[in-house]
Formats: sequence, structure tokens, C-alpha cells
Amino acid sequence: MFNGLKEKIKKSISNLGEASDEQWEEYCRNTWKEAKVLIGLPNSGVIEDLEGESPFKSFMHLAMFVASHAESQNWAVRTVSRMITHEARNLLAKQAVEGGYTHLAMIDSDHTFDADVIHRLLLYRKLVIGVRAYKRTSPHYPCIFAKHPGEEETEAVMWVDAADMGVMVADHIGFGIVLISVEVLKKLKYPYFFFSKMGEDFNFCREAREAGFKIYVDTDVEIGHLSSKIIRRADYLEELKNGTIEQFSKDMVELIQEQKNDPNVNFNKTLKK
Repeated sequence: MFNGLKEKIKKSISNLGEASDEQWEEYCRNTWKEAKVLIGLPNSGVIEDLEGESPFKSFMHLAMFVASHAESQNWAVRTVSRMITHEARNLLAKQAVEGGYTHLAMIDSDHTFDADVIHRLLLYRKLVIGVRAYKRTSPHYPCIFAKHPGEEETEAVMWVDAADMGVMVADHIGFGIVLISVEVLKKLKYPYFFFSKMGEDFNFCREAREAGFKIYVDTDVEIGHLSSKIIRRADYLEELKNGTIEQFSKDMVELIQEQKNDPNVNFNKTLKK
């Protein structure tokens, strides 16, 4: 497990290549043990099962993974009564703050993912971090967005084709899976989430950035998005090839690379002696 994680994220943690296997395992265990994570399902009505990968299997595997590791046995996996998504997110956020949790992780019920995804995101020690997903309906563009520099804050943003580039900084991300430090929630005003045309995740990212927080995305983690099939990068690339998707700018990829001007986790400083 530990060596597998090390290979997955070594490009995004400073000095990781210098760490011994024993140091890396200690870092992982300490990080997970220090965290108390509320994993919430904000739209937990029917979680579908399919042949092969499915949201139901993903959630079952995640719950078993969390319970099977001593460092995460004080975490909680919680559903809410079926309600409007932004209200469900607010309820989970309130429970995280009032329940003494260090982090709120939210996973939408129409996604497929690896069981270790929350454990992995914690290792970056970012205050807001998500993963790479693709829009469920056509056009299947990536749910990673940036605004043009110098422009005022509006809903006019461009999606960014960032994949397999490690942890990067974006202006907005989709919240198919997101990990938020409770520190962020405590500095924002309630309600943290509210509905608009662009969605409650878009609004949260804007409010968090205005409060001084950065929005990160692990572009190495791709999750599936359930439609009539599981939507992945291959579906986006096919639409890009056949012209279904027209909006594309490599400049936006360069932009979010340039925004990433703060150091990632310095392994040597965060490892407990």
C-alpha cells in the first residue's frame, strides 16, 4: 500500500524521493492519525450498482478501506436524507465543524473512484483539494476551471485540460470528490454553499479564494462520472477529436501551472522525528 501511494504522488511532494520506505510509512500513518475526517455523501439517494465498476462498489470499498486501517478508524462515513445538493453540503459542513472534525470530504453518489482516494488527498496537506472528473453530459469537458488573469470575478471561466500533471492550482473545480479543511469552513460565513446557475461548488471556490485560500486539484486522480456509462477522459478526448468540443486553450493549462507558485508539502519538514 505505502509504496504504491509513494509512486502515485511523488511528483507533488517535495523531497519525497529522498525518503526511505520507513520514513514514508511513518509520514502516512501520522498524517492519517492526526486527521479526523467526516466523509459525507451529499446526494445519497440511490447509489447505483452496475456490472464492473460502479458507484455502489466504490463506496463499499472506501468504507471497508477506512475501517480496516487503524489510523482512520475514528473517521466517519455519513449519508444525509435526500435533499437539494447545496443544502446537503451545508448540513455536512455544519456537522464537521460542530463535531470536532479536522476535515470534511464529500463524494457525490454518481462517481466511481479508488478506495484510498481520501487517504491520498490528505497526504498533500492542502486546505481545499479535489480530483479530476469529466462532465456527465456531453460535452464531456474536464471539471477544472480558470478565469483569464486580470478579468473581474464572473461566471465566465474556461475549462482546463490538465491531466497527469500532479497537484495544480485552479480557480474552480467540480466537487465530485473534494477534501476541505475545517479551518476553511470556520473562516467562511454560513451557509457555505448556495445555488446558482454555475453550481454550489463554483460558488464555494469563489468564496474560499476571496477569503485567501487556494483551490487545488490532483490532476493525477481521475474519477468516473456515471451517465448512460462511466464517463472518463477517453470520452472527452473522443469529443475533442471529432469536434464536439470546440473550447480549448493550452494557455489555460500554462496559467494554472504558473499559479502554482507555492511549494508543495516539504516532506522533511512535515515528518515527525
